[in-house]
Amino acid sequence: MSCASGLVCLDGQCSSTCDVGKTSCGGSCTDLDADPANCGGCDDACAKEESCIGGICAPECGQDELLCANTCINPLNDEEHCGGCDAACDEEQDCAFGQCVDATVNHVLIGGQSLSLGSNAMALSTEQPYENLMFNTGVRAGLNNLTSFVPLVESQNGKYGETIASGMANLVAELEQAKGRSYVISASAHGIGGLSYAELKKGTNSFTEGMAQVQAAAEVAAEQGDTLAVRAVAIIHGETDHVIGTANYDQNLLEWQSDYEAETRAITNQLPPVPMFLCQLSSWTKHNAASSPIPIAQLAAADARPGRIFIVGPKYFLPYSDGVHLTGHGERWLGEYYAKAYHRVLVEGEPWTPLRPQTLSRDGTVIVADFHVPSPPLAFDTEQVSDPGNFGFEFWDSSGAPPAVVDVKIIGDTQVQITLAELPVGDNERLRYAYTGEPGNLGGPMTGPRGNLRDSDPTPSRHGYALYNWAVHFDEPLD
Repeated sequence: MSCASGLVCLDGQCSSTCDVGKTSCGGSCTDLDADPANCGGCDDACAKEESCIGGICAPECGQDELLCANTCINPLNDEEHCGGCDAACDEEQDCAFGQCVDATVNHVLIGGQSLSLGSNAMALSTEQPYENLMFNTGVRAGLNNLTSFVPLVESQNGKYGETIASGMANLVAELEQAKGRSYVISASAHGIGGLSYAELKKGTNSFTEGMAQVQAAAEVAAEQGDTLAVRAVAIIHGETDHVIGTANYDQNLLEWQSDYEAETRAITNQLPPVPMFLCQLSSWTKHNAASSPIPIAQLAAADARPGRIFIVGPKYFLPYSDGVHLTGHGERWLGEYYAKAYHRVLVEGEPWTPLRPQTLSRDGTVIVADFHVPSPPLAFDTEQVSDPGNFGFEFWDSSGAPPAVVDVKIIGDTQVQITLAELPVGDNERLRYAYTGEPGNLGGPMTGPRGNLRDSDPTPSRHGYALYNWAVHFDEPLD
């Protein structure tokens, strides 16, 4: 009984010759530590969705996951395996960006222009329902005499009233209370109305004031026996840079976030990063412009640094007091949108992406836009926002006379179909949304640059507002 070519006789059996670390199974050499068909032993096959790791069948983990105790986990947000297997956070600590956050007080800096200060907004949140804090000098804390924390409330100081602070902090606290946990945010605003990025960046009075608030917050927390981390900077900005025609505004935002994080960490010695949360500019028609590069640049900055800059959404659906500034309800409502994104990223440790297109394709005269939808299904809402035409969608190409949009409809939980009047003939085909408005019109849900596309987010508001996610302003190329 002779063995076939390439086989040898071992213990009376024809077998293949195997290198060190390999085992003969069925006439072939295999690594029992890694072969899913022979995992740990010949013919011990793993299930279809499993991999063979160290001779043990285990789930096949995603690109950003780790296998810990035979379970796939995300080390960026898993409290039991924060940053690596078995690296558990202490009780009540969050795992964010792979770091256990050891803070009993979570500070949020609010910066930007007059919208960040509550200009033209009536103060509404005059009582603190949870344990959220501000400086003794108020939400618009200033630079001096920052000596203690008091309950976070809004106050009327001339034309300045409600800011996003209370809406943001109180909804985060309520979402955590529903899970049986307490959560404390301290908030302070340091913006200055009417100033461009160049007048607010590192080295300016506004930035210096913000860092003074960071220093004071850390000192006050230490004095009262708390630990503090600056968790985020919430920015409402862009109007002045639109007016003066600032180029490369997205690069400014990247620099701004980087400087906030570096300077804050130098003061507090904290490990957690300091991401920036932004809302898009939605009122450029008030400044006599049909379109603006600023909201597109804001979206580009979030794309360039997805782990540090987050778009909470546009502002076209909110109530405005004068076409540029929000009412008191608008500020508090916007604050709850910041709360949703903040809670998702910094408490739950999950990624946040607003309602925006993922892929765009054209077949003949039909364009299909597939969206990232935080809470499907999609809907066109013409009650809260009036229809500007085609629900805010428009097509553009380089021909100078792009074909008109003749039909727009939702064709699935996440897709919109846009039909053109004829085949395009120009290059650089683009789909735009909430992009063009009537110059001179007030910003807002009935007159400003706007669209009607939203999702079905059921997040409960503390004040009865609908917290649907509205599609961002965008100008995207077709595939």
